[in-house]
Amino acid sequence: MVEAIEQYYLSVSELITSIFREQSEAMTKAATLVADAVEAGNVFHVFGSGGHSNMVATEMCHRAGNLIPCNVILDPGLGCEHGATRWCEKIPGYGPNLLRYYKVKKGDVLLQFNAYGINQCSIDTVLECKRLGVTVVAITSPSLSHSIPADFAGRHPSKLNLCDLADVVIDSYTPYGEAVVSLEGYPFKVSPTSTIANMFIVNAINAKCCEILAGRGVKPPVWISGNIPGGTESNQAGMDKYFGILRHL
Repeated sequence: MVEAIEQYYLSVSELITSIFREQSEAMTKAATLVADAVEAGNVFHVFGSGGHSNMVATEMCHRAGNLIPCNVILDPGLGCEHGATRWCEKIPGYGPNLLRYYKVKKGDVLLQFNAYGINQCSIDTVLECKRLGVTVVAITSPSLSHSIPADFAGRHPSKLNLCDLADVVIDSYTPYGEAVVSLEGYPFKVSPTSTIANMFIVNAINAKCCEILAGRGVKPPVWISGNIPGGTESNQAGMDKYFGILRHL
């Protein structure tokens, strides 16, 4: 059996290669939607509608090199650091109330991350976005969603999948059970890849969006590292412009 670190390295390398080769077109569509919003002077939203998918919103929050007008949805009820066993992602109506609190409105773009794409919060959120007229880019794993039985208790009562409702779908290729490393003598695998996939995808969308904006003659509005000379001063204009608009600025 291949040693564990090498197994994980090979799995992650294959994953990123597959996303690059097979999902670049979808990522470009997502980046174009974001670029249109930014060029029009609007914000876009990033939401992980589950405990660990929530981490991708943190990645886009005031992050050096990433777009400033990104309204990240970071709610304590979904963050594992506040207690993963509260199961807020399974509470009916939780997702739509978050959209209201974060002022997601008609015409906006929302990047929604959830590997399984079946829980109450994920489906409530995308259905509410459809009702509001919000464009949803889903970063999810369709094969994983469709592999979960319709009568599984963790599903939304509608039995719908995020991947079948979103306007644009980017496949994160999360395998059944999430983990990818096999151990001698054990029936289960260890070490998941979904977070790495999410981080690659959101930063790839960010990069492509900035390229699109630059190609239109629009200076990409990005955060500069506050740990290098001039970074804090450069960021002040963005902070002044979006304070009170971006919830977590």
